[in-house]
Amino acid sequence: MKRFQFQLEPVLKYKQQTLDSLMTELSEAQMVAAAQEKVRDEAIARLAAYDEEFAEKRAAGFTNLEAIEYESGQQVLQRRVQREQQLLEQRQRELEAKRQEVVAARQETHAIEKLKEIRRGEYDTAAAKAEEKSLDDLTAARRSQASQAAG
Repeated sequence: MKRFQFQLEPVLKYKQQTLDSLMTELSEAQMVAAAQEKVRDEAIARLAAYDEEFAEKRAAGFTNLEAIEYESGQQVLQRRVQREQQLLEQRQRELEAKRQEVVAARQETHAIEKLKEIRRGEYDTAAAKAEEKSLDDLTAARRSQASQAAG
């Protein structure tokens, strides 16, 4: 009996390569999102430190001009936090989209692998039956020869 061949093997290899590529892209997207989260956290920390400095200066007393400067600086930092937060949300959406692509690719690859397993099982069963039939035919031929020689 000839060797087992899965006709969709090229498709399976392609799907596996695609999945590997998507996994790499997912990893990169995770790193980008983590880096953006760090940038956002740093902007929040900068704003908190600025607010703390502002509170200390206000308690010590300062001029109206200094108050306006601090408020202006605070607004700039708040806008930066908002911008970094928006970028983070965008990166997280991109990450989630990439996760969905990976899930879909895994499902496709798994379905083809499952089909391959089924086909392999069918092949193995057919091969076992063919071998059993071959042995039965050989045994029957030997019995036939033995009975002709005896008779």
